[in-house]
Amino acid sequence: MQRRAAAAYVVLLLVITAGAFAFISTAEEPAVSLEDPDETLQSGSTLTVNDRVYNVSDVSASSGGGGGGHGGGGGVSYEAVLTWTNESAQWSETWSNNSTVTYQGDTYRAFIANSSEPTEITLRWEPTDRFSPQWTDGVQYLDAEPDTPDRQAMRVDEYIANSNNTSIQTVTIDTTSSLEFNGNETTITTAPQQATFTWTAPRTNEVTFGQHENVTLNGVSYAVHFTNEDTVTLQEGEDAQAALYAQLDDKSRFHERINGFWGVVIVASLGLVLLVTLAFLPRKE
Repeated sequence: MQRRAAAAYVVLLLVITAGAFAFISTAEEPAVSLEDPDETLQSGSTLTVNDRVYNVSDVSASSGGGGGGHGGGGGVSYEAVLTWTNESAQWSETWSNNSTVTYQGDTYRAFIANSSEPTEITLRWEPTDRFSPQWTDGVQYLDAEPDTPDRQAMRVDEYIANSNNTSIQTVTIDTTSSLEFNGNETTITTAPQQATFTWTAPRTNEVTFGQHENVTLNGVSYAVHFTNEDTVTLQEGEDAQAALYAQLDDKSRFHERINGFWGVVIVASLGLVLLVTLAFLPRKE
C-alpha cells in the first residue's frame, strides 16, 4: 500500500516536472527593440542633430559589466562614444602669484603684485632639477655650477642677473592689453596676486552612453538600444523611451516566471528522489 501510494505521487510529480520543463523549453523570450528607429550608428558614422554634427568614435561591448541602464545587459556592458566640436568654445587659465607656469613653451615662476588690478606679470626662469633648486626662508637657491663636485649655492635671481644666456632672462607681460597665448588671441583679467587668461578656440566634446539609457543630443532626447556589439539604434522622443521600458519590463517578468518554473522542476525532482527513497526503505515487522 505504501509503495502504491508513493508510485501515485511519483507519477504526479513527474507530470508536474515534465510540464514545467516543457514550458521552459518552449517559452519564447520577449524581444526588445526600437520600432522604426530614427538612427542606426556604428563606429565611423556621423549624426546631425539641429545642425550639430556628431562623429561616432566607438560602438563596442565588453563582458563582465552588467550593461548599464534600464534592463541591464546580462553581464555585457555596451558603450557608444560620440564626439562633436565647438568651434568657439571659451577657454581660461588662471595663474597665482609665485606659481610655476608654462608660457610660450617654457617654464617660469610667475610673480603678480598684491594690488587691486596688477598691470603686469613678471615671469622668472624656473631652474630644472639639474640645478638642484631649493627654498630657504622664502628665497629660491640653485647650484650655480651643477657640473662641479660641490654645490655652488646662489640665489636664482642673482644667477639670472649674472648670466648672458638670453633664454633664462626675465619676461614681463603687460596685463592691460591682449596677447598671443597658446596660439590664440587672449585677454587678461587680474586680481590681487592672480591673473586669468581667456581665449576662444575649438573644443572637442564627448558624449558616452550605454544600453537602454536615455541620451540627450543637442536638446533632443533619444531612447537607446544596442542591437549587437557594434551597432546601436536611436529613436527620438519620450514615447519611444516608454515603449522600450515596457518591453524591458515584459522581459523581466518573463525571466521571473522562468525562474519560478525552474524552482518547480528542482523542488519536484527533489520530491521524487525523496519519495522513491522512502518508499523502498525496508519495513520493520
